Amino acid sequence: MSNQILSGCFSSTVFVSGDDIGTIYIGKYNNITNKHEKLMIKINDQIHGPIHKICYNPIKNYFLLCGDISGSIIKLTVNAFYATEIKTVGTHSYQVCDMDIHKNGNFLVTCSNDAIKLWDIKLDAITIIHTIKTENYALTVAFHPEKSFFAVGYSDKKIRLFVLDNTNKITESGCSDTQSGDPSNIVFDKNSGEYLAATSYNSIYIYNFPKMDCIYHFNDNIESIADYTRYYINDLIFTNDKKIIIITCNKKQIIKRFFNDISRNMEIEYVKNYDYTVNNIQAHETPLI
Repeated sequence: MSNQILSGCFSSTVFVSGDDIGTIYIGKYNNITNKHEKLMIKINDQIHGPIHKICYNPIKNYFLLCGDISGSIIKLTVNAFYATEIKTVGTHSYQVCDMDIHKNGNFLVTCSNDAIKLWDIKLDAITIIHTIKTENYALTVAFHPEKSFFAVGYSDKKIRLFVLDNTNKITESGCSDTQSGDPSNIVFDKNSGEYLAATSYNSIYIYNFPKMDCIYHFNDNIESIADYTRYYINDLIFTNDKKIIIITCNKKQIIKRFFNDISRNMEIEYVKNYDYTVNNIQAHETPLI
C-alpha cells in the first residue's frame, strides 16, 4: 500500500509535499509539458511521523514542515541547483497541529495540544516571542494577511482572535464559536482580510473581521446530519478573489463555491472528482518559472 500524501506547498520554482510517515517529496512544474516532475525524495531522521502542514516563506525562500510526534518544526531549504538542507529549528512539547507564516515573513505562529507559540523568524534562526498556554487543544491557526492579528481554533469549539502590538505584546481581541464541532481549518480571505472562514466536520462558517460575528453558516452536502463520518471537509482556501472558496472533502472532490455576501448564500460554481481523497489544497500566488 502506498503512503498517503497529507500536505503540500509551492514556491516559485518547486513544490514540496509530505506523507503520513514523514517522507518529503520535492518536484517542479514543467511549463512546456504542463506536468509536475519529481526531483527527489528525502527521508530524514529528524522527522518522526506524518507531515500535516507545510508553509513557504517567500521573503526568506525556505519551507517549514510540522506534524510529527516529536513536536519538531523542520526547516527545508532548496537552492537553485535543487540541493537541500533540512534541520530542526523549533519544538513543541506535543505534536504541532498547525502553523502559519505572516505575509511579511517576520513571524510564525504554531499550535499544539499544550500551547500556541509566536516566533520571530526575521533571521535564519527562529526565536520564541510568546508562549500562550491553553487548557483546550489548539487545533488550527491563521494570520491576517495585512494586520498583526492571528486567529486560533480550539477543541472547545471556540475561535479566538489575538492582536500583536508594536512591542510584541499579545492580547485577545475577539471570540466566536463553531457550534457543530471543533474547528478543523481557519483561513482569512487573502484580498482584504474582511472575512474569516472556518470548517467543522461538514460545516462552513464565515465571520466578519474584526467583530467575529458569524454572518454565514452552511452545512455542505451532508447525507445524514447525524452521521458526520459520511462527509467532512479536509481543507479550504480563499482565492485572491475574496468571495471564492475552494473546498476539499473526503468524497474525493474539489468544490469551488462563490460566497454571495448580499444574499448570504454559497453557490457551487465547479466540482472536480478524483480517484482519491484530497487532503490539502493551495492556490499558487506567483507565476511558476
